[in-house]
Amino acid sequence: MKAAVLTLMLVGLVMSQNADPEKVLQSFVASVEGDMGSELSVETLCNSHGCCNMTTSTSNCSLAEFPQEPSTLVFPGGNTRCIFSTSTPYAFQVWPGASDKILFYFQGGGACWDKSSTVGHLCTTNVYPQGELGVFDRSNPDVNKYADYTIVHLMYCSGDMHIGNVVRPYDDRKGVPVTQRGQANVQATYQWVVDQQLQGNLASTFADVVVMGCSAGSIAAQVWSREILNAVSWTEAAVVPDSYIGVFPPNTQGPLIYDYGGCTTDILPPELQSQCLAQNLTLQTVMEYWMAESPNVPFSYVQSKVDIVQISFYSLLATSTGHNPFIGRSEFYDRVNDIMEGYNVYPEFVTYLVDGPQHCFTNMNLYYDAGPTGPHEGETSGTTMVHDWVNSVPLASGDSIDTVCEGKPRDTTIAVPQNLAENEMFRRVALTYCSTELYPKTYVEP
Repeated sequence: MKAAVLTLMLVGLVMSQNADPEKVLQSFVASVEGDMGSELSVETLCNSHGCCNMTTSTSNCSLAEFPQEPSTLVFPGGNTRCIFSTSTPYAFQVWPGASDKILFYFQGGGACWDKSSTVGHLCTTNVYPQGELGVFDRSNPDVNKYADYTIVHLMYCSGDMHIGNVVRPYDDRKGVPVTQRGQANVQATYQWVVDQQLQGNLASTFADVVVMGCSAGSIAAQVWSREILNAVSWTEAAVVPDSYIGVFPPNTQGPLIYDYGGCTTDILPPELQSQCLAQNLTLQTVMEYWMAESPNVPFSYVQSKVDIVQISFYSLLATSTGHNPFIGRSEFYDRVNDIMEGYNVYPEFVTYLVDGPQHCFTNMNLYYDAGPTGPHEGETSGTTMVHDWVNSVPLASGDSIDTVCEGKPRDTTIAVPQNLAENEMFRRVALTYCSTELYPKTYVEP
């Protein structure tokens, strides 16, 4: 019941043009926590899910021992942890399925980048298992391609967009330094998958590998995609970032990544490592490098045109770093297009743009109702729905996927005259247009 109320609250904030950014992000975090709330124990988790602790399991938490239902929570121990000493231990969530098809899904849940955001509860601080919604729905394989995949859900409790490796100079309520170990959590998770392959519980070469994530997990899916796809063998693969393209205030990405300890990871090649240490690295630089290396892997972005949670995070980060916190919806969407137009030089980049402010699709039931004109469009004849589009990847050789957008075409290389920009009709179009630099486009798998 609480989860439903929180969802309605978030919807109300999403529909408001004057929503308080902090309340928007807090409501999103609360919607991830759902009925469990911010106080949680391992006992509570294991009352409703299977649980396996790798430090005590004699089989290294063998996938062969997991039931089909409910999902199993795996606690890897070691260097993994959540943000507070009072948090639950880190765990990842597993649904066994086909041995040769796997979905790595990075959970979202806000971000904590300084003392104020941490005290303000702008990130999830415990592990919260995902319900069987969206791509996790196992009951309807006719509409959900991923219903029979083995799913590894990387739960999010580090507050660092899954990239951190840092001990902060401020404490939790028990007087223990706040510690963010997103890197260790991710590495322990995909290493377990590799171990399952070595044990014969998963195919030595996957037919399909998909790396997906929502919100902060969308950033993680982008950043970690290269590492994960290099860690396992596969025939077809795809990356599906849901609802975080990466519109940040000017000159904040490099310091943010650096302060999270993101430069300590060995997943960055030397040229990106040097940029990271100089606090100049951006998500866009990383993704352009990854795409240049991966011409046969579709990078399929799902993005609302005026995502309220992304806009709110921008404002909060800008405020905390001394930048102008205001970004209008049309400016936000223009910057979304700027980023995507940079990516569009790579043939394998495609996007599905949705009108409106919705944040996240793939882990919700509205995933099956969302279309290009909004999250509750409903099945429309002749329209490629979000779930149909996501279902189309990975691609076999010769298969194709199109960029999807509905709105008036606009050549974004031509500046808009001031008198037109102030026109009410133009302002409405400015929130829904389709850049002719992006759309139409078709990617065909070689």
